[in-house]
Amino acid sequence: MKKRGQGYGGGSGMHAESAIPIILIVILAVFIAGKFGVVDFSSVPVLNSIFPAPSITVAIIGRPSASMEEVLRSDQYRSAGIVYVGSLDQRSIYAGSLKSFDVILLQADDRNTACDRSARKVIADRIKAGGKLIVIQDACTTMTDDRTVLGWEVGIDSLGDVLPVIVGGVSHEREEITTAPISGKLKIVLFDHKIFSLGQKNFAFSDSRTTRVTPKGNANVLAIIDESYSGRVTSPSTYAIVESSGLFGGKTMYFGYDPAKSAKDGNGLQMFLSTLLYLKGGKG
Repeated sequence: MKKRGQGYGGGSGMHAESAIPIILIVILAVFIAGKFGVVDFSSVPVLNSIFPAPSITVAIIGRPSASMEEVLRSDQYRSAGIVYVGSLDQRSIYAGSLKSFDVILLQADDRNTACDRSARKVIADRIKAGGKLIVIQDACTTMTDDRTVLGWEVGIDSLGDVLPVIVGGVSHEREEITTAPISGKLKIVLFDHKIFSLGQKNFAFSDSRTTRVTPKGNANVLAIIDESYSGRVTSPSTYAIVESSGLFGGKTMYFGYDPAKSAKDGNGLQMFLSTLLYLKGGKG
C-alpha cells in the first residue's frame, strides 16, 4: 500500500523526465537555426561567439572607386560579415570561376567602361544560375572587341538578360549614354523593401557621375533621384536603385550612382550594407 504523497511525487518526476527530450530538441533546433543562419544570434551577447555574423564574400569586376574600396573595407562592414576579396581581372574570369563569391559587383570609371565579351557572358550565366549581382552606373556598357556595342542588350545570353534596366543599343540605332553630375534628393519609392528595413530616409544627393536608364518589365524601382527644388520629379526620371525580378534564384540590383560616395552619411552607409545582406539572404 502506497503512502500518502507517493503518487504525486512519482507523477511530477515522470513529467520532469518526459520534458527533458523536448528541451533537448528545442536546444538542438535553436543550434541548427543559428548555424545555418535561419535565426541571427550575432548581436546577442554570449551567443555571438558561437554564432558569428555569416560571411558575405564580395568581388568587384572592373575599376572600383576609392570610396567603394574604403566602404567595403570599413570596420562596420567587416563586423557585419562582409569579406571584400578585391577586384578581379577580366582575363581571370572563366566558366565556373565566380561560384565562390556571394555578391559580384560591376563598377567602372569614366575612362574605361568596357568588358570583355566572354566575361559578360560568364557573369550573365552566373546570375542565371542563382548568383547575385550589383551593377553601378554604366559599367560594362562597352565591349573591348566591338566598338559598335553600347549597352548591355547585345548578343545571345547577353548581360542585358539579367539587368532590370536598359541603356544604349548598337551603333546604327543606339542612344548615347547620358552620364552626368546630378544634385538633388534621393527619394525612396518602395519604403517596405528590406534594404530600407532600418528606417532609412530620403537624403540629400550629390554625385559626380550618374547614369540615366530605362526600367524593363522585370524591374522594381526602389528609389529615384529628384533633381527639382519644387518636389516634382524631372522627366525623364533618374532611377537611383532598381531591382530585378523573375530570375529564379539569381538577383541583380542596379545603382545609377556610386552608392559608396553617398555612404558617408548614416543613411547611405547602412542602406548599401543592407543591400549586401539582402542579396546574401541575411538580416538587413
